[in-house]
Amino acid sequence: MTRPRPFLLLPLLAFVAMVIAACATEKKPIRGFDQPPPGSILLDADPGGTVVIWPIFALPDGTQTYRPRLNGHDVVDMTSAAGFYEYTTWTMQGWTGGWDYWLTGIPPGTYVVEIVDSAGQSWGKSAPLAVPAGGGNRFGSTVQNPTVVFAHFDDQVGSWNIDPSTQDADAATDEITVTNLLGEDVVVERCTIAGGERTSCAPVGTVSPQADLRTVETPVASSQTDHPALFIHLASDASQSYQRDLVQGSGASASTCQLERIFVHGIRETPSFSPNGSVAFAMSTCFGYRSGPPSTP
Repeated sequence: MTRPRPFLLLPLLAFVAMVIAACATEKKPIRGFDQPPPGSILLDADPGGTVVIWPIFALPDGTQTYRPRLNGHDVVDMTSAAGFYEYTTWTMQGWTGGWDYWLTGIPPGTYVVEIVDSAGQSWGKSAPLAVPAGGGNRFGSTVQNPTVVFAHFDDQVGSWNIDPSTQDADAATDEITVTNLLGEDVVVERCTIAGGERTSCAPVGTVSPQADLRTVETPVASSQTDHPALFIHLASDASQSYQRDLVQGSGASASTCQLERIFVHGIRETPSFSPNGSVAFAMSTCFGYRSGPPSTP
């Protein structure tokens, strides 16, 4: 019997190894990247921070794509456990007020927050904002998160920061600032809501065009039959209004938002899936177009 010669097997083994390597499965993302793009910020810090962004834009019909930036850097999400990555993008259309966007997993630090469109044009840039570790997520947050509001409609272009670290030490009160973006006076009243109707209203103040009014309010338990509310309306037409119910919510709906800004932008048509129907007059950075926290657990 002729014994196999080892030196003749070597080329065959090398060929087999090449075939196996060629047939091996290499996982590649269908879209995105197999590693974070250079210069981007990966949202995977644990514990990371959270920023809530409220864009108040008036956009043309048809969806527009926007990207958030932190300190001038695009942010990316991990889209697969295999380690694939994609830029964080948001699609918007029409009137965008009343809807918030959340960035979570941010490495703790101080950031200038920005929104740019698909062409790289900036639609808003904030002042530096501290983002601590331990921020909450959209579902069941137990802390108030740093927040940025961007306005870009008509002749309004601006940004506002809400830094929870600046709130007072009284956890029983809400610090509410009413910002008037209109060209006429806005009146703020404090009313009692009884049987679903406003009664015994008292003036809090008048907000001049492009000005602010700050008030500190004490919300009551939602189980109370009557409760106080802020009634915010045009000085010339009280039918154009927003009511902020000063209630605490209950159970999982209890509010952790004690530092709030209410933007009066005037009557706007909102999408059919808006939380309050088809039109809105003002927007809260705690509750969007809702009047306050839900009263059910």
